[in-house]
Amino acid sequence: EIKLVSLANYIKNIYSSQENSNIYYHVSALPYGALDNSYRYAGANPNNYICFGSTVENCPTDNLYRIIGVFEDGIKIIKNTSLGNYRWSGASSNQTNIWSQSTLNTSTLNNTFYNGLDDSWKNLILTHSWNVGGHYSYNSTSQEFYNSENSGTSYLAKIGLMYVSDYGYAAPPNYWTTSLGNYNSVSANNWMYTNSYEWTITPSASNTNYAYSIISGNISENPAYGFSYAVRPCFYLNSDVAYISGDGSQENPFRID
Repeated sequence: EIKLVSLANYIKNIYSSQENSNIYYHVSALPYGALDNSYRYAGANPNNYICFGSTVENCPTDNLYRIIGVFEDGIKIIKNTSLGNYRWSGASSNQTNIWSQSTLNTSTLNNTFYNGLDDSWKNLILTHSWNVGGHYSYNSTSQEFYNSENSGTSYLAKIGLMYVSDYGYAAPPNYWTTSLGNYNSVSANNWMYTNSYEWTITPSASNTNYAYSIISGNISENPAYGFSYAVRPCFYLNSDVAYISGDGSQENPFRID
């Protein structure tokens, strides 16, 4: 009987065995990191692709995701392409930045998108606590955003969006003291940047109907009800999903069981 290794352990082993793995272990020894014991991918184009929702030999574009990192309770992944353009609140008439009241959250992501997946793949997705605490200013570092996100409200759901701090920490450590409002110079070294206007899950703490988005590489504050930006579903896989094959490149993404 072949004993399979979990994908989480496989990624941790890459970190341990490769000096240039583009994986960073966020412990206290890592200056300005998240301090959450996560293993996060960072850099221009790390080998963090994963095929989710398909077993065909050449992973369809729609099934390509990328691994944000390995966290204590799961493997966080994000869709490589956008679902389409949506308002953060879900509708122009819904002038709130409270995530639990967003129909982008309740209807588009956790109903239409989630229920479009086959049951066998749904079973790999954790119901997770999403930290939706607001932050006061885009002129802040990744760590400052991370601390705000984790000190406020949380919301249980299967599907969410990236945090602002996820975006910040997807760049190499030498950028982590840079204000995210001035991150356009970093975008070439940030695999999360897709050259589109895109929402994050993080709301503003200073404007009750604003949320944070990525605009031309910078983090920006925009009306949650006002603009339709790209949306990439994000979720956590069970940490015990098994690694089957692949090197994480776009042509040969990780395959799981």
